[in-house]
Amino acid sequence: MGVIGFAYALLTNPDSDERRRGLPAKACNHDATELILIVKKIIGLFSSRYILSVGAQALMSGFHFGLGFYLIRSVPQYDYGIYAYAFLLAMFAGAMNNALISTPLTVYSPVIKEEDERAEQEAMFSTLNLLLFVCLVAAGVVYGFVSETAKPITLSVTAFVAVYAARQFSRSFGYARLKPLVTATGDIVYVVAGISFVIIALFISTGAEAQIGLVSKFLLALAAANLAAMFVERWRLHGPGRRWLVLANIKKYGYIWEQSRWALVGALTTLFLSQAHGLIVTGTHGPKAFGPLAAGMVLFGPVRVALMTWQNMVKPEIALALSENRGDAVKKQVGKSVILMGLAVLALGVCMLLGWPYLKEVMYAKEYADQPMGYIVSIWFAITLFAALYNAPSAALQAMRDFRILASASIYGALISGLLVTLLLYFIDPASTLLGILAAELFMALFLTRVMLNHLKKDWK
Repeated sequence: MGVIGFAYALLTNPDSDERRRGLPAKACNHDATELILIVKKIIGLFSSRYILSVGAQALMSGFHFGLGFYLIRSVPQYDYGIYAYAFLLAMFAGAMNNALISTPLTVYSPVIKEEDERAEQEAMFSTLNLLLFVCLVAAGVVYGFVSETAKPITLSVTAFVAVYAARQFSRSFGYARLKPLVTATGDIVYVVAGISFVIIALFISTGAEAQIGLVSKFLLALAAANLAAMFVERWRLHGPGRRWLVLANIKKYGYIWEQSRWALVGALTTLFLSQAHGLIVTGTHGPKAFGPLAAGMVLFGPVRVALMTWQNMVKPEIALALSENRGDAVKKQVGKSVILMGLAVLALGVCMLLGWPYLKEVMYAKEYADQPMGYIVSIWFAITLFAALYNAPSAALQAMRDFRILASASIYGALISGLLVTLLLYFIDPASTLLGILAAELFMALFLTRVMLNHLKKDWK
């Protein structure tokens, strides 16, 4: 505040100080104006919608990290494996929503100029979101009745997965309207509600109750928190006059399906290439074997979520820039993003390396002393770095609506990942399967960057 006050005094009374020092009034006034501009830029940066959105996302990521940290220290590897597997299923459900509904919403809707036409299309996507939610709930309930897994576990996982996927659409709605602060508000509500519901779950889970009951209650708490966030987001976007249960005609989705089907293939295979170890290890060796691998990823989970948030924010803007033939601006934005994301992950890795003895003791000494956690965390760092490097090119290709090339790339990546994970698991051990994920992420980083640069050179000069 002292700097701002000094600059303001110079601007409002430019002749006083420079006359006492014998300086030219114009020169001092020019310097003061530059200082004010710098201060305004700094204030604008920290109050911009992007910084506020990322800050809200960081708050949500911190909440998830804290929750994972508590469970890693408090529950056995098997129980944490179930919790992590629920998030893995939620990621697949969210990927389906993102490919079929949320990404088309953020890419197609912003460029529609007619308000009624845009509202009609948004209603169509809302109806599809509801249908997907119902399908996920129905699938979970059916599985709960035919499976030998305890009913509280299957039902809590089902509720969490279905609501998690539905909120992907709710969050994207704010980005599609170019109102990221609406989504940021929802993220803050999610954190506040989540903390409250988790505390309630802890209070009702005391005594000699099985810890797996605690995991189920935590999943239900997160589902309820997502519902609260969705309500606030929709209220801010549509106001109190919204009719919540109106179903729209989805016949016009046909022309979008021609491209979104490739987005679906790309989304699922992209997720598989980064999570093949979770599906394969859990399916063959059970949640206990998956627990240590998931525990090592907790340190990088917030980075993954932040990368997805950045994609959701910039895809509508890149789409608009490309529609206005501003390919050079897109290339510049993508280049800066790649550099910043890479440096951020490298900085995180250095901090973890310096603090590893403390992290190992605090997080993993109790339940994971028999696991090679240093090796697991190191591989996750390399995986996260490559994922960060191709995040921006992937966003650009989605904005170009080239879902087919994305699907083709991710299919190859999924084949690399699935094959290597299977071989490494069979010949070595579960921890080594992460090398298969690393190879697939490296392939995606190189391939998508090359394709994006070729597209910009060819189509948007």
